[in-house]
Amino acid sequence: MKSVLLLLNRVEQTHLRNGVAFLSGHHKAKFSFFTDRNVCATVLSFFILTIAPVNLFSMPKELKLLPPENGIYHTAFSTMYSSSNNVSENEVPYFTKLVNKNIVWLNFANDWFGGIKFPAESVKNIYKHGVIPSIRMLPWSRYDKNDLTYSLKKISSGKFDKELRQWVKDLKSANIPVLIDFAGEPNGDWFPWSGVYNGGGINDKYGDKSLADGPELYRDAYIHIINLFRDEDVTNVTWVFHVNAVGAPQEDWNRIKNYYPGDEYIDWIGFSAYGPQRWGESYQRFVDIMQSGYNELAELTPNKPIAVLEFGVADYLPNVNKALWIQSALYTVQQPEFSRIKAVGWWHSTWWNADGTMSAIQIDSSPDALRFYKEAIAQPVFVGEYKLTQ
Repeated sequence: MKSVLLLLNRVEQTHLRNGVAFLSGHHKAKFSFFTDRNVCATVLSFFILTIAPVNLFSMPKELKLLPPENGIYHTAFSTMYSSSNNVSENEVPYFTKLVNKNIVWLNFANDWFGGIKFPAESVKNIYKHGVIPSIRMLPWSRYDKNDLTYSLKKISSGKFDKELRQWVKDLKSANIPVLIDFAGEPNGDWFPWSGVYNGGGINDKYGDKSLADGPELYRDAYIHIINLFRDEDVTNVTWVFHVNAVGAPQEDWNRIKNYYPGDEYIDWIGFSAYGPQRWGESYQRFVDIMQSGYNELAELTPNKPIAVLEFGVADYLPNVNKALWIQSALYTVQQPEFSRIKAVGWWHSTWWNADGTMSAIQIDSSPDALRFYKEAIAQPVFVGEYKLTQ
């Protein structure tokens, strides 16, 4: 009898598609009254025949990235030499040789400039080196914070479901484990999916009237994407919730917790923490930048691993010693008060600003910056090997 009820319970928890019905908790309660062996056998036979399209004993297993048992994962963002959606096959060996350390994942942008398309070549080029592709899924059609082509409201309403389902099918065909970081840093004010551009702190234009519209729209859009993937039986995605360590604006409605989809949807949580990136920005230590974001994430959920998803500082700025900033940052993440940190990822890129100045963040912007990074990251606490769920 016990084994029959366990099987019925498993059926209840299994979402059966293609028109096959599933048990509700109410129905399961009814079956708990069966005690006769013959009745149990009849019931079991009925359900085995009814759910024939589903093999209960070979359900697909989710393939997700586990946090390291000891230490902190070493990761990175793809360089300025790789364009969005087009990471070359040389990217991983280039970076690992540069810093003399393996990486667990390589982060890159999946902009929707040319439509919603799965970056198949980039994913393959990264994974062929044993590194997990980490996809920053960015819903915009151009570099413009006012671009509403792929607005959060449109996404959550299902307007792009057809394209997203094709994205999912292509991911399944690739059969490669990936991280997906949807619309990162929504608590900032520099992306079209930022809460401030999607209703901000008002609460009477969308959804729950007790919640700020901006964060609620973001949360619902992310949940919609994850549910769509689940609908397609995707089992090889590790979902990442990515915020900026410091909100912009720093107002109560814009707190990190208001954007969070929930523990049932998210596997890793993390933040970006940058020192000055251009002339005129004031100097701040890494610990001062990340402290509040880390605390908010740690309070948000007790068990999820936390990642420093992006960090960096520019070289050749007044009052900034990049080498010492790097050394301090990689020392800080090892401290007991930040024991939830399980991964770090340098933003390895350099760009020219509109005013003609350069933001030299790439790790080898100077010999000293590279040397200090290599010496710090060489410590055994930073690991380049990973473990997936079995």
